[in-house]
Amino acid sequence: MLIKQRAQAGFTLLEVMIAGAIFAIGMLGVAGLHLVSLENNHAAYLRTQAVNITQDIIERMRNNPQAVSDGHFNDLIVNTANSSGFVSDTEVCETAPGCNTSALADVDIAQWAKLITKINNDNAYQKLPQATATVKMINTDRHLFTFSVSWSVKKWQHTTDATSDKDSFKRIKQTANYTFKAVIE
Repeated sequence: MLIKQRAQAGFTLLEVMIAGAIFAIGMLGVAGLHLVSLENNHAAYLRTQAVNITQDIIERMRNNPQAVSDGHFNDLIVNTANSSGFVSDTEVCETAPGCNTSALADVDIAQWAKLITKINNDNAYQKLPQATATVKMINTDRHLFTFSVSWSVKKWQHTTDATSDKDSFKRIKQTANYTFKAVIE
């Protein structure tokens, strides 16, 4: 009597386990890429906040060219520690007869300092941690200014232990910086 062998149908348990392990390793790679993508997206968001801060003061300066010529916007440094020093009477400029270019410049600088302080203090959303903004005139003839915003970031640092040749990664605090030059006329 002849016994007929059936053709193999389905997968063995070993094949399923190997496929599951390959899939799990692939998913770990995707998770790592997702983490890197999230960190880069957050870094781009922080840089956008810095660009917006710079754009705000540039627009204020362009709307008040006389105050720029008079030097009201020279050598500004604004951070959480000194932002309370930029105080002005905003009510003076709410009425047209009481506001001159100097008073308007003081109001603009105080509002800009308040914006930076608000961004520093509102870290529930991690807007721009420990931000410092500066405005510096670098050429008085051409009204050339340098605008700089710096903030604190955490980055991964790769280290190799010399004695054991083990690689490790740790988070360190660094300062990121955005600098822009513009002629204000």
